[in-house]
Amino acid sequence: MQNAVEGAGARDLVVSGDGSWQKRGFSSHNGVAAVISSSDVPKVLDIERLSKRCTVCDGAKSIKQSDPVKFEQ
Repeated sequence: MQNAVEGAGARDLVVSGDGSWQKRGFSSHNGVAAVISSSDVPKVLDIERLSKRCTVCDGAKSIKQSDPVKFEQ
């Protein structure tokens, strides 16, 4: 992306971003967000899946409960 900006000789970029959760309120665990350029040829710059849960942490908790010796290593 930096090469494209330097090649065009411009650094003006207008973007639009939005996000949403699966459910309203604070009970939702999943969501999405996107950033889109607002130029003549719009492009998706970034998309992200969001989660309030950490799968790495959940896996570590599972190992800690099933095999405490392995967890301490």
